[in-house]
Amino acid sequence: MSDQEVFAVETRVVETVGGPLDPVDPGRLLPRLAAEIPPGGRLELTVRTGDLTQELWEDLLVEAGFIVDEIVPVSVLDRGTPVLCRLIRARRRLAPPRPRVTSRPRAAAPPRAHAMIGVGVIVRNRSGRILLGLHHGGTWELPGGRLEPGEAVATAAVRELREETGLRAREQDVTVFAMLHDETAGLTRVTMAAVVTAYEGVPFAAEPELIAEWRWVRTDELPSPLFVPSAQILTTWRPELDVDHPPVHRLALALAGERGGEPGQGTRPRRAVQRDQGLRANPA
Repeated sequence: MSDQEVFAVETRVVETVGGPLDPVDPGRLLPRLAAEIPPGGRLELTVRTGDLTQELWEDLLVEAGFIVDEIVPVSVLDRGTPVLCRLIRARRRLAPPRPRVTSRPRAAAPPRAHAMIGVGVIVRNRSGRILLGLHHGGTWELPGGRLEPGEAVATAAVRELREETGLRAREQDVTVFAMLHDETAGLTRVTMAAVVTAYEGVPFAAEPELIAEWRWVRTDELPSPLFVPSAQILTTWRPELDVDHPPVHRLALALAGERGGEPGQGTRPRRAVQRDQGLRANPA
């Protein structure tokens, strides 16, 4: 592939420098011109023939970042006397694209699992009640579950909501407002807290082997016991809720909170809870 194909240069003349009377040091002149002439710009330079051959001029121009169009002999008058010179026409080479920075795993073997990540979803109906499911293990919990490998949090929230309750939501209607992490069974448990602001359908026990029923519950009448991650999500969402749970670390990702009872009617800022080491979440 030719230079002309790789580097599409402009057709304008940027600068004409030099003359038959000017002493030329190409080692200093050409780098200066390369810095002054923008990529794609043209150069016309007239120099005395001197001791440098045409081939050496071509090599020096290429080294300085130019594409040589032509070097032709010309005769220039110096105080009325013809002087043999060279007329150089060249173009500044366009900067080639920088190689992309790469990345790779540290080792071929996958790392030993030391954490698990899931998402819990707060869903409210028109009267402001939240959706809780009764697990066969005896706990009440929000819709949600583990993220599949490579899955985005909002994607997992929509998928889990559909698989567990039959409700349909769009990823753009999912607000992930906090990341929570604690410890369970020797693993770091990471729980992403999300709110769905719009959805379609009527909830039902779509996975009856896991959830016996789904129920709309008022926040001042929450049942016991709550599943620990669900309790942590709810007290992050509403710090005033009187819910006990093990210590949890919190990182706010978005401002959460609602006004009115209609899902998707709008939000108002709340103070973000960053960290809670107590047995229950306290207002920030």
